Amino acid sequence: MERTSRLIAIAILAFIDLKEGRAGPSAPLEQRTESFTIKLHGAVSEVTPLFGPVQEEEWAPGWNPHFLHPVEGAQREGVVFTTPGPAGRERIWLVTAYDAGNGHVNYVLITQGFTINQINIQVQPDGRGECKAIITYRHSALTPDGNQEVTKLNAHWAEEEREHWEAAINAALANRALHD
Repeated sequence: MERTSRLIAIAILAFIDLKEGRAGPSAPLEQRTESFTIKLHGAVSEVTPLFGPVQEEEWAPGWNPHFLHPVEGAQREGVVFTTPGPAGRERIWLVTAYDAGNGHVNYVLITQGFTINQINIQVQPDGRGECKAIITYRHSALTPDGNQEVTKLNAHWAEEEREHWEAAINAALANRALHD
Protein backbone atom coordinates (compact mmCIF):
# COMPACT_ATOMS: atom_id res chain seq x y z
CA MET A 1 0.00 0.00 0.00
CA GLU A 2 2.82 2.41 0.87
CA ARG A 3 4.46 1.79 -2.53
CA THR A 4 1.19 2.52 -4.33
CA SER A 5 0.71 5.75 -2.37
CA ARG A 6 4.21 6.92 -3.30
CA LEU A 7 3.67 6.16 -6.96
CA ILE A 8 0.38 8.05 -6.97
CA ALA A 9 1.94 11.07 -5.24
CA ILE A 10 4.80 11.21 -7.71
CA ALA A 11 2.45 10.81 -10.68
CA ILE A 12 0.28 13.66 -9.39
CA LEU A 13 3.32 15.94 -9.11
CA ALA A 14 4.43 15.00 -12.59
CA PHE A 15 1.11 15.78 -14.19
CA ILE A 16 0.42 19.09 -12.43
CA ASP A 17 1.74 20.99 -15.43
CA LEU A 18 -0.47 19.00 -17.80
CA LYS A 19 -3.54 19.76 -15.70
CA GLU A 20 -2.70 23.45 -15.84
CA GLY A 21 -3.17 23.25 -19.60
CA ARG A 22 0.42 23.56 -20.75
CA ALA A 23 -0.01 20.74 -23.22
CA GLY A 24 -2.95 20.03 -25.43
CA PRO A 25 -3.96 18.76 -28.82
CA SER A 26 -1.95 21.50 -30.57
CA ALA A 27 1.21 20.41 -28.75
CA PRO A 28 1.82 16.67 -29.28
CA LEU A 29 4.04 15.05 -26.68
CA GLU A 30 6.82 12.62 -27.54
CA GLN A 31 7.38 9.17 -26.05
CA ARG A 32 10.24 6.86 -27.01
CA THR A 33 11.57 3.51 -25.87
CA GLU A 34 15.08 2.17 -26.46
CA SER A 35 16.78 -0.98 -25.16
CA PHE A 36 20.33 -2.24 -25.16
CA THR A 37 22.04 -5.36 -23.83
CA ILE A 38 25.41 -5.46 -22.11
CA LYS A 39 27.65 -8.48 -21.40
CA LEU A 40 29.10 -8.51 -17.89
CA HIS A 41 31.83 -10.57 -16.22
CA GLY A 42 30.09 -11.60 -13.02
CA ALA A 43 27.19 -13.56 -11.60
CA VAL A 44 23.68 -12.10 -11.46
CA SER A 45 23.84 -11.73 -7.66
CA GLU A 46 27.15 -9.85 -7.91
CA VAL A 47 26.19 -7.60 -10.83
CA THR A 48 22.61 -6.57 -9.97
CA PRO A 49 23.54 -4.44 -6.91
CA LEU A 50 25.67 -2.24 -9.20
CA PHE A 51 22.41 -1.04 -10.76
CA GLY A 52 21.06 0.05 -7.37
CA PRO A 53 21.12 3.68 -6.26
CA VAL A 54 23.91 3.21 -3.69
CA GLN A 55 26.39 1.05 -5.60
CA GLU A 56 26.01 2.77 -8.98
CA GLU A 57 28.70 5.22 -7.84
CA GLU A 58 31.24 2.39 -8.28
CA TRP A 59 30.98 2.70 -12.06
CA ALA A 60 29.16 5.95 -12.88
CA PRO A 61 31.39 9.04 -12.63
CA GLY A 62 29.59 11.91 -10.94
CA TRP A 63 26.77 9.72 -9.59
CA ASN A 64 25.85 11.43 -6.33
CA PRO A 65 22.19 10.95 -5.39
CA HIS A 66 20.61 12.94 -2.58
CA PHE A 67 18.56 10.40 -0.63
CA LEU A 68 15.19 11.46 0.76
CA HIS A 69 13.72 8.13 1.93
CA PRO A 70 15.65 6.70 3.69
CA VAL A 71 18.10 9.56 4.13
CA GLU A 72 21.05 7.19 4.57
CA GLY A 73 20.33 5.54 1.21
CA ALA A 74 19.44 1.91 0.57
CA GLN A 75 19.29 -0.76 -2.10
CA ARG A 76 15.59 -1.68 -2.02
CA GLU A 77 12.19 -0.97 -3.46
CA GLY A 78 10.65 2.31 -2.31
CA VAL A 79 13.86 4.36 -2.07
CA VAL A 80 13.38 7.99 -3.14
CA PHE A 81 16.24 10.28 -4.14
CA THR A 82 17.08 13.23 -6.35
CA THR A 83 19.80 14.02 -8.87
CA PRO A 84 20.50 17.01 -11.09
CA GLY A 85 18.70 16.77 -14.41
CA PRO A 86 18.71 18.49 -17.77
CA ALA A 87 18.85 22.29 -17.86
CA GLY A 88 19.47 22.45 -14.10
CA ARG A 89 16.14 20.77 -13.30
CA GLU A 90 16.00 18.36 -10.39
CA ARG A 91 15.05 14.74 -11.09
CA ILE A 92 13.05 12.78 -8.53
CA TRP A 93 13.72 9.02 -8.60
CA LEU A 94 11.69 6.16 -7.13
CA VAL A 95 12.99 2.60 -7.03
CA THR A 96 9.86 0.65 -8.03
CA ALA A 97 11.52 -2.79 -8.02
CA TYR A 98 14.74 -4.11 -6.54
CA ASP A 99 15.38 -7.85 -6.50
CA ALA A 100 19.11 -8.63 -6.58
CA GLY A 101 18.52 -12.38 -6.39
CA ASN A 102 16.39 -12.39 -9.52
CA GLY A 103 18.34 -9.66 -11.30
CA HIS A 104 15.64 -7.01 -11.54
CA VAL A 105 15.82 -3.25 -10.88
CA ASN A 106 13.27 -0.68 -12.03
CA TYR A 107 13.16 3.09 -11.60
CA VAL A 108 10.65 5.81 -12.35
CA LEU A 109 12.16 9.28 -12.54
CA ILE A 110 10.39 12.57 -12.97
CA THR A 111 11.66 15.95 -13.99
CA GLN A 112 8.60 17.97 -12.98
CA GLY A 113 6.97 19.81 -15.85
CA PHE A 114 9.44 18.25 -18.29
CA THR A 115 9.66 14.44 -18.54
CA ILE A 116 8.77 11.18 -16.82
CA ASN A 117 10.99 8.18 -17.47
CA GLN A 118 11.14 4.51 -16.65
CA ILE A 119 14.36 2.52 -16.55
CA ASN A 120 13.99 -1.25 -16.38
CA ILE A 121 17.03 -3.48 -15.86
CA GLN A 122 16.87 -7.26 -16.13
CA VAL A 123 20.07 -9.21 -15.42
CA GLN A 124 20.23 -12.82 -16.64
CA PRO A 125 22.84 -15.58 -16.48
CA ASP A 126 24.85 -15.92 -19.71
CA GLY A 127 27.38 -18.68 -19.22
CA ARG A 128 29.56 -19.65 -16.29
CA GLY A 129 30.29 -16.59 -14.14
CA GLU A 130 28.89 -14.27 -16.82
CA CYS A 131 25.62 -12.47 -17.27
CA LYS A 132 23.87 -10.03 -19.53
CA ALA A 133 21.78 -7.03 -18.58
CA ILE A 134 18.92 -5.82 -20.73
CA ILE A 135 18.32 -2.13 -20.06
CA THR A 136 15.15 -0.49 -21.34
CA TYR A 137 14.53 3.24 -21.17
CA ARG A 138 11.08 4.72 -21.77
CA HIS A 139 11.06 8.54 -21.93
CA SER A 140 7.82 10.52 -22.05
CA ALA A 141 7.49 14.27 -22.41
CA LEU A 142 5.11 15.96 -19.98
CA THR A 143 5.17 19.27 -21.83
CA PRO A 144 6.33 20.44 -25.25
CA ASP A 145 9.58 21.58 -23.60
CA GLY A 146 10.28 17.94 -22.72
CA ASN A 147 10.01 16.79 -26.34
CA GLN A 148 13.60 17.75 -27.15
CA GLU A 149 14.93 15.65 -24.27
CA VAL A 150 12.78 12.68 -25.32
CA THR A 151 13.91 12.81 -28.96
CA LYS A 152 17.53 12.32 -27.83
CA LEU A 153 16.54 8.71 -27.07
CA ASN A 154 17.44 6.94 -30.32
CA ALA A 155 19.56 4.07 -31.63
CA HIS A 156 22.76 6.17 -31.60
CA TRP A 157 22.14 7.18 -27.97
CA ALA A 158 21.46 3.53 -27.02
CA GLU A 159 24.72 2.37 -28.62
CA GLU A 160 26.73 5.03 -26.77
CA GLU A 161 25.07 4.06 -23.48
CA ARG A 162 25.65 0.35 -24.16
CA GLU A 163 29.37 0.91 -24.74
CA HIS A 164 29.75 3.12 -21.66
CA TRP A 165 27.74 0.92 -19.29
CA GLU A 166 29.43 -2.31 -20.41
CA ALA A 167 32.98 -0.93 -20.10
CA ALA A 168 32.35 0.92 -16.83
CA ILE A 169 30.55 -1.92 -15.05
CA ASN A 170 33.09 -4.54 -16.17
CA ALA A 171 35.89 -2.24 -14.92
CA ALA A 172 34.13 -1.97 -11.54
CA LEU A 173 33.78 -5.75 -11.38
CA ALA A 174 37.48 -6.19 -12.23
CA ASN A 175 38.40 -3.63 -9.57
CA ARG A 176 36.37 -5.56 -7.00
CA ALA A 177 38.14 -8.79 -7.97
CA LEU A 178 41.53 -7.14 -7.39
CA HIS A 179 40.52 -6.18 -3.86
CA ASP A 180 38.98 -9.52 -2.86
